[in-house]
Amino acid sequence: MAVVNNWHAFLNECSFCKKLRENNAKDSRKKLQGEAKGIITIQDNELYVWDSLCSHLLHYNLKNILQVPEERHQILQCNDVPKFDVSWLVWNQTGSHLALWGQLGIMVMELPQKWGRYSEYEGGKEVVTCKSVSVAEHHFASHCGVKLLQVSWHPGSLDGMHLAFLTSDNTLCVYSLREPDSPVQVISLGEEERSISMSYSRQFAVLTDNAVSFDFGTEVKVHLKNQGYLETPKSQGSVTLWPVYCLRGNGDVVVVYTDLESKRPIQLGIQGPLLMHPPAEDNYGNDACSILYLQTSPPVITIATCEGKLHHCIVLARGVEDTSIHSVSSWKSSTRSVNYNIPEEMSLFVHESVELELSLTTPVASMDVFTCPIKLLKDSASPDRYHCCHAAGVHTVVLPWIQQYETFCSEDRTDAPPTTYQESIVEHLVCTKPLQSSAQMPILGLGVVRDHTLGSVLLTLTSDYEFIGLHLSGTKYRSSTPPLVSSSPPKLYPSPIRKLIKEPFEERIRKILQRTTSNPLLRSQQTAQITQQACFELLSRATQVFREQYIQKQDLARQEISTRVGILSEQKKQQLEDLQKLQRSRVMVSNMAEQLGDKCQECKEKQEEMLSRIQVLMRKLQSRIPFLSDAERTMKRELESMEERLESYKRNLDQLKTKEEYQQRQISKQTSQQSPVIKSSHMGHLHDALKEQGDELQKIMKKMKEIKMDATV
Repeated sequence: MAVVNNWHAFLNECSFCKKLRENNAKDSRKKLQGEAKGIITIQDNELYVWDSLCSHLLHYNLKNILQVPEERHQILQCNDVPKFDVSWLVWNQTGSHLALWGQLGIMVMELPQKWGRYSEYEGGKEVVTCKSVSVAEHHFASHCGVKLLQVSWHPGSLDGMHLAFLTSDNTLCVYSLREPDSPVQVISLGEEERSISMSYSRQFAVLTDNAVSFDFGTEVKVHLKNQGYLETPKSQGSVTLWPVYCLRGNGDVVVVYTDLESKRPIQLGIQGPLLMHPPAEDNYGNDACSILYLQTSPPVITIATCEGKLHHCIVLARGVEDTSIHSVSSWKSSTRSVNYNIPEEMSLFVHESVELELSLTTPVASMDVFTCPIKLLKDSASPDRYHCCHAAGVHTVVLPWIQQYETFCSEDRTDAPPTTYQESIVEHLVCTKPLQSSAQMPILGLGVVRDHTLGSVLLTLTSDYEFIGLHLSGTKYRSSTPPLVSSSPPKLYPSPIRKLIKEPFEERIRKILQRTTSNPLLRSQQTAQITQQACFELLSRATQVFREQYIQKQDLARQEISTRVGILSEQKKQQLEDLQKLQRSRVMVSNMAEQLGDKCQECKEKQEEMLSRIQVLMRKLQSRIPFLSDAERTMKRELESMEERLESYKRNLDQLKTKEEYQQRQISKQTSQQSPVIKSSHMGHLHDALKEQGDELQKIMKKMKEIKMDATV
């Protein structure tokens, strides 16, 4: 069990991890870079790490820590080594291609097939050469001063072969791996086409703020205004576009649309900047650095600033009253796109703002504010959780209020949405810059491991190439795994008393114990000299957090539990008294039921006796009536008819007897000789038939006598 819980500690003892640390000690360039990176990635619980010194990719199956005694890792080499420093690793949707990119280029590796006992590349070879292709190499060669800001795989690509990237010259490009040097679509995010009604100062301010980050939204369909005017890729006259939400440095969010269906992509203009409600004078910060689009219902956009602020915005359709001059004038696009209906513009409603604690500062040192770019990374298993990676550590943010919105949107309700929501939960997991004077130790990558044996762990790589495994919170904010069989649950009708208690006691205790601040895991340079004053500040801060976020909340929870125990004890006492009363009542009811059973039996016997007496009385009364009833007259007619039939039967019987006597005399005369006409067998049959007729006549006579006797009575 200890191995399962601390498997990430054994990971640092592997030979490839030791080799990474040795290479890092030789390469001094990494220590001068202050921004966070993402040179590790996890796919299907398999770890991939980029070794910058050797320019190859290390592959290690994390399950081998528990299952395979010997260490098994593979080296994946590119047939064309990247000529730039790799900063990030990004998987496509199918997991067949891995994008390696830095500020000066993009290289895509095509991973080979896996087979063998341990499901390794090419059966388990130590060194595997992978096919690689450089994307947009001509573009970066012809634009020497251009740097890459972000690279993402296009979600609308059916085969997972399209890449989208943002460059420092305010350009968003889409490339296909089939033609890596020819762009599929190029979108300029500049402001040259803005309306002339804008002031010169406004135009200058916009031109100086370029896009710094982007993320894909939910697909939309645009339809032709006149379907017969142009040929479309589909007979329905509609094209699927993927919106791209681009964040500018001044905090503005604009939307552009990418098209992968048409041979000539539709070039719609820039939509926005999107209006933000409620408006703010500083536009919610002028140092925006990252944007994240969460695929929820309704969608949520997270905007991060270098100061450590996170703004959670709900994306809703823009109202008529929100029409702005920027939104109307921005739709200057190509002639071909005019024939399509313009997608509806969105608005951003800021639900809440969260400030991250980048360094463990005290009020005395808070004047020197530390800022750094923040990278927002989605959690593939939880749509309402994301991770923040920066030069000072790692934060994890959970948005529990999203599930409340989803529940409200899924129900058929016409009332207003609830006004009380649970606040976002921010966990400070790793801090690499505890003090303002501490040197920066940027995070080199993180990934989420989810396995029933390894657990749910956030694996982080620090700047000294050590892996840190942090167990994610076990609180279930939503059901992350869908059921195998989808069935609608039966509709329940709770009692009115239960409706008053909307919050379970366990949920209440969880909210009381929920921490707004935590003591992160400290990772700073071992050679750094920390003064006694700095140590005292860290100790004071940690003590204050433990006092306010742990001891005080645990004391409140203890008081709440004690109060609850007292209430439940009184209720238990009252219920025991009620139970005793019910026990006595049960004995009384049992005795009464026994008495009632005896009385019921007596009543039944008396009822039968009275019924028999009534029958006798009715029979006597009927016999004293001077005239016949209908039933008696009917019976009389039947008896008379029977008497007539009996007379007829009697005459027939006499005739049969006479014939029998005659036959007997004839038989006696012919005893000595056999009859030539009637055989002996025939005589036997006749004898039997006559005997049966005689028996029947006797029965009829007996029945007639009985009927006469009844009629006489």
